[in-house]
Amino acid sequence: MAYRTRQRDAIWQVVSSSNRPLTAQEICDESGRVVEGIGIATVYRALKQMVEEGQVRHIEVPGVQPHYENAARTHHHFFLCEQCKRLFDLAGCLRGISNLLPKGYRMKRHEIVIYGDCDSCSARIT
Repeated sequence: MAYRTRQRDAIWQVVSSSNRPLTAQEICDESGRVVEGIGIATVYRALKQMVEEGQVRHIEVPGVQPHYENAARTHHHFFLCEQCKRLFDLAGCLRGISNLLPKGYRMKRHEIVIYGDCDSCSARIT
């Protein structure tokens, strides 16, 4: 169990209150507004501990930096904006996805990422 510090509390507050997965740099930037001088190494150490403790989920999507979110969130999928590289949560899950499996296969888990442009980036493009 990690020690409780102001830095760790600030990092947890940022992750747990975010409405989307964040990169370590985004977490560092937001945490720095609460705890002046917090560094990226501190953020990575805290996130590593939180992932190991099951408090935070580490999300790997090809082509972008790892993202982190509160592990208590219910099952969901993601939308990746190809312009700003931000990752957004999508509510719910596709029904019947296991019907895509070949006969005799058993699904244990799945991840779905939809790629496109977020509303902010779409507005700048047009």
